[in-house]
Amino acid sequence: MTSDHKVVHLNHGAAARTGETALQVRFRKLANERLLAMLRHMLDQADDALFERAEKAGSNQEQQVYFEAMREVRRGRRELEDRFQERLEAAHGGEALRRQPAPENDDPDGLSLVDDERLEEELAIDGMASKARTRHSRALDELCQRLNEDAGHKWANADTNPADPQRICGALEEAAAGLDMAIQPRLILYKLFDRYVISELGGLYQELNQLFIDAGVLPTIRPRSPRTGQQSRRAPTTPPQSGQAPPRSQESEGGAEISGRDAEEAFALLQNLLAARREPGEWSGTGYQGGGWSPAPVEDVLQALSGLQSEAPAAAEESGDNVVHLSPDALKQRVRQQLSGGGGSPAHLGQAEDDTIDIVSMLFDAVLEDPNLPDSIKALLARLQIPVLKVALLDRAFFSQRNHPARRLINEIARAGVGWTESGRSGTDPLYEAIERIVTRVLDEFSDDVSVFENAREEFRQFLEEDRARARQIEERTRQAAEGKARVDSAREQVDAVIRERVGGRQLPECAHRLLHEGWSQVLFITLLREGDDSEAWRKKLDVVDRLVWSLDPKPDHAARKQLVSEIPPLLHDLRADLNAVMFNPVEMTKLFKALEQEHIRALSRKQDEPAPEEPVSVQPEAGEPAPDPDADAPELPVAGGEDELQAYRDRLDQAEIGTWFEFRQDSGKHLRARLSARLNGGDRLIFVNRAGFKLADRRRDELADALRRETVLMLDDTMLFDKALESVVANLRSMRDAR
Repeated sequence: MTSDHKVVHLNHGAAARTGETALQVRFRKLANERLLAMLRHMLDQADDALFERAEKAGSNQEQQVYFEAMREVRRGRRELEDRFQERLEAAHGGEALRRQPAPENDDPDGLSLVDDERLEEELAIDGMASKARTRHSRALDELCQRLNEDAGHKWANADTNPADPQRICGALEEAAAGLDMAIQPRLILYKLFDRYVISELGGLYQELNQLFIDAGVLPTIRPRSPRTGQQSRRAPTTPPQSGQAPPRSQESEGGAEISGRDAEEAFALLQNLLAARREPGEWSGTGYQGGGWSPAPVEDVLQALSGLQSEAPAAAEESGDNVVHLSPDALKQRVRQQLSGGGGSPAHLGQAEDDTIDIVSMLFDAVLEDPNLPDSIKALLARLQIPVLKVALLDRAFFSQRNHPARRLINEIARAGVGWTESGRSGTDPLYEAIERIVTRVLDEFSDDVSVFENAREEFRQFLEEDRARARQIEERTRQAAEGKARVDSAREQVDAVIRERVGGRQLPECAHRLLHEGWSQVLFITLLREGDDSEAWRKKLDVVDRLVWSLDPKPDHAARKQLVSEIPPLLHDLRADLNAVMFNPVEMTKLFKALEQEHIRALSRKQDEPAPEEPVSVQPEAGEPAPDPDADAPELPVAGGEDELQAYRDRLDQAEIGTWFEFRQDSGKHLRARLSARLNGGDRLIFVNRAGFKLADRRRDELADALRRETVLMLDDTMLFDKALESVVANLRSMRDAR
């Protein structure tokens, strides 16, 4: 891809340097000499890097792309070096750069391809610059102060400093625009520049600052706060201890481009996405373009935030709730007021600090919009906004490391909070009190030691362990009771089914119907529970059903009638013995046996094709029959949308792990949250308990699937709240960038 005219000059011709001091001349020459030397070293490595990629190419076509890029770099190297040096010189003359709009293209598909490649290239350039700006923010700030001091007026800032990483990366972008190569080798060239030039800027900035120091220009600049050293603040989070689960693979998560990256690189990516949504010259907390002032040191910003942090509990008490979630603009204004001491013009924030406030605010917006968390728990989490913001300023690993102590604490609170149900008595609930205590501890103790979050999480984890231990005992009893009930219900269903099967389509007299469904069903039920359906006792009890039904059929001949006469006494004996064993009402049994005797007499005298004199008896249970449990035996519900739609919700239920939280929405408007505790009857029956382990619901699989479809029951997600919030922020920023 040819990338001509990617950057255009706003001021053509050589930049005038009227008023350039002798020290600035030395500054310019030193910076340009060092950068050109680093570029040449980078180009020396380009040939080998492109050749290595060509050797690993998966096709001849791909290999040819890299070989052509090698030839192009060799051919255009001298011109590239000259243009790079020219653009560095122009930067010292104050010449501005801006990217040219995408070229017109009549082919929509072709234009889309150009746009995608240009976007990828711009992200690579901006990513390098943002990462370097963040990494060397202090050195750049001091360099701008010394440039301004030497000139006698404020002119150098992030936008106008000739040695700023953005200007250096922009010089490369324009210099490389003349190389005719595809996007893949072009990105490799940028990665080499990042490795051999951008990553070495720390030494250059130290040398440039020393140049001014040696000349007596601001030899000392107010040191950073002695509370903690830079190394301790920026140290990466300690690795997981033995027995801890390592952070999940970044390939398995939607926010893979953030988590797992180098801390500064991850933050730079977030800054790039954030910058893409701003209009040129938009106020962002660091002033308009070309403001010409120095931002407050990060230590002063942290101190200002600590002042606001101490006010958070009081502010919550005065407002009557626990929500202390400031918008980014409001928070920046309060920080600037703290920095100015309450009087005079508010101080200014640096770009990194300003962006961090925006990013953390967006994260808390995503957290507080999560539908899985009750409002009261969200209110407690909102109070952690300022402590978390301080963590993000102290340790960029907060954005990139899943096991960062602050992130783990937020995730732990959220996971526990999902199971909390609003009751109107938050202050007396042990879980709510524990979360409030942990939040208060962080607000009271956290200054700049991130281990406060780990200690708070350990305290909260111990509470949860004790709480879960109590709940496990209750839940185990609940599960055992539910299993027993499920076994009973299953046995009743099996008994009813086997009686229906053996009666078939016959129209039984009322006395026989009642004997089977009110009396003998209990005999079968007890036998099934005690002996099982593969036992001899069970088979004998079923044989009694067959014998009773046969005894009521018309007998066509003398032999059959003779057999019936011989079968009636043992049948009545077996019926009476087992009905007495289950304590069937003896008075009722006597009445039914007398009626049965009359039916046997009719059977002996009736021809096979004569209809029975009695009306057919309904096969529905009589009023005296025990009513089924409404939870366990809910009727099949009509499914709007068809069986295929319901099957999708069945599949969701089947995939839900034991311990998954559900929300049951009642007609009264009250919402109950319960955790899946057990699957019974082959998964057809699901048992739910509350946080204390007591049973809240017992639902059939199809009933629950239909409730999910109608959204009267919701399946909640209690996994990694912070990670979901970060993924949401990244996705939203990308969407905003792509929409521009």
